[in-house]
Amino acid sequence: MRHRSARHNKSRLQNGLIAALTPLIMRHRAEDAAGGLPALMAAAEKAVTTLYTGDHRQRKAGSGEKFWQFREYDSSDRPQDIDWRQSAKGDRVFIRQKEWQTAQTVLFWAQNDRGMSLRTGHALASKHETAVILSLGLGLLLTRAGERIGPMVEPARAGRSEMALQHLGDALCRMPETLSVTPELPRAENLPRQSSIILAGDFLQSPDEIDRALGVLAAQSPHGLIFQILDPAEHDLPYNGRVIFRPFDDSRDYSIANVPSIRQAYATRLQNHIETVKALARRHGFGHVLHVTRDDPRHALSTAWQILSPQLQQDGGK
Repeated sequence: MRHRSARHNKSRLQNGLIAALTPLIMRHRAEDAAGGLPALMAAAEKAVTTLYTGDHRQRKAGSGEKFWQFREYDSSDRPQDIDWRQSAKGDRVFIRQKEWQTAQTVLFWAQNDRGMSLRTGHALASKHETAVILSLGLGLLLTRAGERIGPMVEPARAGRSEMALQHLGDALCRMPETLSVTPELPRAENLPRQSSIILAGDFLQSPDEIDRALGVLAAQSPHGLIFQILDPAEHDLPYNGRVIFRPFDDSRDYSIANVPSIRQAYATRLQNHIETVKALARRHGFGHVLHVTRDDPRHALSTAWQILSPQLQQDGGK
């Protein structure tokens, strides 16, 4: 009995340690994905010239070409933006705000149901892990460009600080007590005005369901982007011979006697669905990036950055 109790406590300790380390592991993988990204180098170059990605002109008078005003520092600001000379004059800490600085708010959602746990290779991340990696990678780029980021479920906690990035990782990695057996779609109300939305999931639901979900979000947000994430097995159907497929809801088994005989039809149907999701995204003002979990996430991040950056610049110039 004592041996069983000790083994149970050890198991609980291991599970707790894994749960505590998961956000940190995801963060490190996201930093690795974003670290070598050419778009990040381009953004860094703009930071030291006149086209700092994330700093957008606003038509307000200021006392000089760039300087607009001092404002008090808050927890969403980066420490490197503090004006220490002005802050030394009193007891408060100030930010030197420039006339084109209008930080945009970018909110993230990552699909998290039983289907997103799919992982068909030991060296691959699951679809949900990949959704978190891509979200955090893009979040890193955005915060370094001065934008505000946060989870869509808690938009009030969006910010530009290290704490905001950590909070985003925690929210996206948070696991529900029970994973839904049916595919999730994003739902949100009362999003911040002029915010942009990043959605990461497999988007294998019916086109009508996707259309309705995007319509609700587009009515609140002017722009957004979809990461459509697939496992290689879903993308390529690489099996041979007779295979039994079982849905995540365990509703019934599907037996295919000769998988190669349906591979071309499957590929055509999947490609048609992907093109439909892409068209729906475009119609609602969202960009679309397809990513297969075996691929280098830097390619998806680079494409996403190229899509999202002009949207944010356009909003900031209004």
